Amino acid sequence: MKTVIADCKNLEGHSLFVKFVRIFTVPILNNLPANFLQIFMRTSSQDAEVVLENVGSARALEVMYGRYRRNIFSRGVMQAVADLFWHHFVSQPKGVRNRLKIVENNLEKEISRILKEKKEKEINIVTIGGGSARGIAEVLNKYSDELKGWKVSVINLDKSLKAIELGKELAKEFGLFNNFKWINDLAQNVKLYVADNSVDVVEMVGLLDYFRDEKSVETFGKIYDILKENGLFMVGNIVSNKEQPFISKLGWPKMYYRSASDLSRLLSESRFLKEKGEIIFEPLKNHIVAVIKK
Repeated sequence: MKTVIADCKNLEGHSLFVKFVRIFTVPILNNLPANFLQIFMRTSSQDAEVVLENVGSARALEVMYGRYRRNIFSRGVMQAVADLFWHHFVSQPKGVRNRLKIVENNLEKEISRILKEKKEKEINIVTIGGGSARGIAEVLNKYSDELKGWKVSVINLDKSLKAIELGKELAKEFGLFNNFKWINDLAQNVKLYVADNSVDVVEMVGLLDYFRDEKSVETFGKIYDILKENGLFMVGNIVSNKEQPFISKLGWPKMYYRSASDLSRLLSESRFLKEKGEIIFEPLKNHIVAVIKK
């Protein structure tokens, strides 16, 4: 599959100053004892504390996504300094926000295509392990005027009841509650709830990090089956990076770091054709998103 680095203007990178500071901070974070590191995070920042209390969950991701939804000084100067560090001098929060924006940008393109080309006014979307499904909710909210008169259905399949509750809260916030159906089950069981050749878009960004290769191929094969011809599949994976030791000390669940060629191979083994997609690196190269058609 072709690999590209996302060049969207709304994505985050590191300034020269941040890059200079990271020369010192990354080795320090990677080598601090886990207990000391966690105490430091809990006492310095409310956001960092919430992430620690919810490692590997949709709630932790929501904290990272929410950096720009409030003024950084809203909790005082000391908290602002801590938040600035954890949100901007550590790559992972920026990379996660970049990943979300890449998904949103590609979903917008697909919805625009469907609006122009599709005769029947119906869009079916499935998000697997989607947590709050923030990317989908934000895009559907953005296109609310264009989608008037359309039947838009979103199935959010997640094994976490807490993630489902987050999704319900967000859907209500955007006035999309009736467009969503939440199912509490495993990704591998998607075909129990979704018919073959019935879905326009499938999104699975964040879940693959925790899947072994065999489980990934099995799940991809089922996603291939439920997609319509020319349907879009977006899937992300974390990439090997300099902050891995730091992340492991937070108690984050075991993750499978994959290269672009690894992800391309898994998709090929699941019947997706390499020439029908591309793999997008977010600017910091901590995450990749494969965007591929059936």
